[in-house]
Amino acid sequence: MKKHLVRILILILILGIIGVGIFFIVKRSKSTPLYEASCNFILSEDTEILTTKITLAQELYDDNISGETRLITLQNIITKIDSFESDLNSYLVFCKAKPIKTYKLSKTYSDLISLRKYLIVDYNEYITRMSGNTNADGNMLEKLYNELFDHTLKYVQKYNSCFKSTTNYVFTKTYKVDTLKHEIYNLYALGVENLISGVSNNRFSSTTLITRLNNGLNLSSNILTLPESVEGGEFSPEALAFKKYFNASNKANLIENFNVYYASTINPTTETSNEKLAVYYAKQLGV
Repeated sequence: MKKHLVRILILILILGIIGVGIFFIVKRSKSTPLYEASCNFILSEDTEILTTKITLAQELYDDNISGETRLITLQNIITKIDSFESDLNSYLVFCKAKPIKTYKLSKTYSDLISLRKYLIVDYNEYITRMSGNTNADGNMLEKLYNELFDHTLKYVQKYNSCFKSTTNYVFTKTYKVDTLKHEIYNLYALGVENLISGVSNNRFSSTTLITRLNNGLNLSSNILTLPESVEGGEFSPEALAFKKYFNASNKANLIENFNVYYASTINPTTETSNEKLAVYYAKQLGV
């Protein structure tokens, strides 16, 4: 009798596991296609609303305490990734993968949409409080600013992670034509990761690298903007050399020492360090 009961319980357990498996398979197969998920995020009016709210929040803070730019730094990153994401979206239109294959990435966009809405609510609350007749002292104003900074930083971290995943998906699965964008976008994502990892007590340790990348990495009509001196664009010797040495680099070493290498005198004919050569050629490309 006991053996019979055990067999029934095992059978119920197996059927339960199978049922759960079928449930998740069906759920994933009915998920939003990746291109649509990307469109829902990047083409939403919330994309512009968020950057507008950050500007207003910063201006209200400046009316009371000047010299603070941390939110603007994060806004610049969001705006830059927005431009890159818009470009990636144009490639995703050719994505033929079934939703079940891109479920995780599609869900990331859905999660970002929700997170951004909550963040906009935070900004609305902050703007309302700062617009009122407040007698809060400097410490309270800084506390409110730090809370907003922390929430925005978490959003940027998740957004950057999604951007990095989409970049790698697009240029390995959807658009396999050799393009400099794969390396350039990954370089930017690494720069953002480096900035975030250096945050302590709601302060950046340094914004030199991310400022350099924000100024040097740009798109014009979805085409990378390169200096006129770089003849051949993405297929120039400088671009091809950057791709070669960037891909061969230890990425942690490269990004951690980027500013040091950038300020160094590097001879490309004698230098053997992949990381130093990647920075040298990134500099030739206008970074």
